[in-house]
Amino acid sequence: MYIFIINPIAGNGRAKKIHVKLLKDPEYVQLNPICYYTEYSGHAEIIAAEIKETIDGQLVEGIVIIGGDGTLHEVMNGMKLHDVPISFIPGGSGNDFARGFRLKKDPKETLYAIKNNVKTLDYWLGVYETNQIKDNYFVNCIGFGFDAVVAASANNSRYKRLFNRLYLSPIIYLFSLLKELLFYKPVSITVEMDGVEREFSQCLLFTVNNHPYIGGGMKVNPLAENNKDDYSIIVIDSISKWKVLVLFSTVFTGRHLRFKEVSTFKARQIKIQATEPVPYQVDGETSSTMKCSIKKTANPTIIKGASID
Repeated sequence: MYIFIINPIAGNGRAKKIHVKLLKDPEYVQLNPICYYTEYSGHAEIIAAEIKETIDGQLVEGIVIIGGDGTLHEVMNGMKLHDVPISFIPGGSGNDFARGFRLKKDPKETLYAIKNNVKTLDYWLGVYETNQIKDNYFVNCIGFGFDAVVAASANNSRYKRLFNRLYLSPIIYLFSLLKELLFYKPVSITVEMDGVEREFSQCLLFTVNNHPYIGGGMKVNPLAENNKDDYSIIVIDSISKWKVLVLFSTVFTGRHLRFKEVSTFKARQIKIQATEPVPYQVDGETSSTMKCSIKKTANPTIIKGASID
């Protein structure tokens, strides 16, 4: 038996359309599926938390998520059965996890891979704590500063639905970047990475990544790889606003690493401290905090039927 969690509004209805098409697929029927449609923000986390090892005497062999990165984030934070394999069929607008993990886009191929155990891979989530949150997971990245402000602006954009419908979600991010850059003030943070302390007094952004992509395909951290040993970290500090525009014009290719204001690090444990609340984003969801600690998970999440390109 497989549990399907579908976010019907992800990707402006794309996830629901994917599921409707799969309903007629023989491979889908053979998975003996039980389906749950999310009804509001945070619902996927509640559904995942209530899943048990067996339902009506049948073993739950895996959880299949059809939605966007936000839906995946919710399921990972709700799951109590961490040894149950996860499968992901991307149906959102940004789909950075699928891009970063190089998942195939064809849902039927992924379904076939799930049914036939074609491929199973490990994925190491991030764990973070803030003033208000303890031991939560992130799938893609956690970022402090400008990317959080831009993410909040993009989430609230009146044009978001239109651009999603046209499969132009990165445009929303760039639109928001230009708008927020006019008023954004860099933050001052103290960061400890594996015991080494550093000061960033004019920090544009500080991002910890599980893979290279954010914002619907922006290759913000091209060096990032998902593994059990460390995180890839990118910092942009003491940069002028006009140069930010030049820098972000190269972000889809990863050539921004050549700028002297850009630094990269590797670390397993990270602690961030600020004297006033700093905006941050986790897998695109935004808030603010004065401190945060980040560490690697003890064990990986099993991604089943990855069907990697």
